Amino acid sequence: MRLERPVILAIIALVAVAAAASGYYGYEMWKEKQPLQVGKGAFAELYYIGYLENGSIFDSSFVDANITIDTPFNASNYTLSSFRLYVEDDSPSEYPDGWNAGNYNVIEGLWKGIIGMKESDEKTLTIPPEKAYGMPVETGITFLSDFTDIEQKFFITAVNLTDVTLDLKWIPELGEKFTMPMYWSGGYLSNPYWVLENATEVISFNETNATIKTTPNKLDSLTLYPFWEGYTTASFNDTTISLITTPEIGSDFSYYGYTYIVENVTDDKINISITYENETYYQEVNKTLTFDRTFNITRMFDKIPGDYLQEDLNNGGYSFNELAGKTLYYKIKLNHIYKV
Repeated sequence: MRLERPVILAIIALVAVAAAASGYYGYEMWKEKQPLQVGKGAFAELYYIGYLENGSIFDSSFVDANITIDTPFNASNYTLSSFRLYVEDDSPSEYPDGWNAGNYNVIEGLWKGIIGMKESDEKTLTIPPEKAYGMPVETGITFLSDFTDIEQKFFITAVNLTDVTLDLKWIPELGEKFTMPMYWSGGYLSNPYWVLENATEVISFNETNATIKTTPNKLDSLTLYPFWEGYTTASFNDTTISLITTPEIGSDFSYYGYTYIVENVTDDKINISITYENETYYQEVNKTLTFDRTFNITRMFDKIPGDYLQEDLNNGGYSFNELAGKTLYYKIKLNHIYKV
């Protein structure tokens, strides 16, 4: 029997597809049997000995044991505690069975150093400071921080390790514009420059102070009082700014059990009633607030808690950790890789 050409071609194509499918299946079976390797996004458990260049051990998986850097990871002779880590910069969205939600991120040089390892592999890692705990926080360091509510550049003038605080000096730039925060160097600013966003500019500075000038860039629908959102307008001349707030008569808001009602608005006052439980009393608020466009602020910030600055310092490559500035060595044994 002679087969037509289209039939022959169809048979050839079918055989090719079957062969490819068989090959793919065989590859998948082969791949399943291969030992797992650590990749980004993996979870892993390992034993480790962390030590410095002089051989002194700063941490290890050995529990209550006197060891050296050459001590083998032998669970029959020692009590060993596995260390868990997540192989990625950010936090995981899900966890392996038996793992609690938490932060398993470690220093960059450690999690990156185990990529490609298989279970039972042993390895020694050399991790420079920039991949470990960064450089130590010291006088003379310049870094960016937003602890004032705006990101600015600061210079460390003193490090107080007893109470872990820093003395800082703000490094302004001429022409720099920002939204002035409510608080500056530990003090509350009585004039509400913060109502005008990105309208305050550095016009000069000396060693200890900076001169700031605010030029309103929006005149309507401002918010001076948060309970009258958008009811403030601005006007200004060469020297002063005026904010005029005109809430609607009868408007009310509640705060911690107190009820505030706008009873009347005159040319210069806002009359408010305040009721708490069964008592009511009255208060006047200035309708117009006028203040100078130009003012001086200090460049000096004393005794800022290190906790406020830790993330910003870390981003700049600095740390309060006692291992900051040191090259770290890790002898490790990979115990288990988890799939998620």
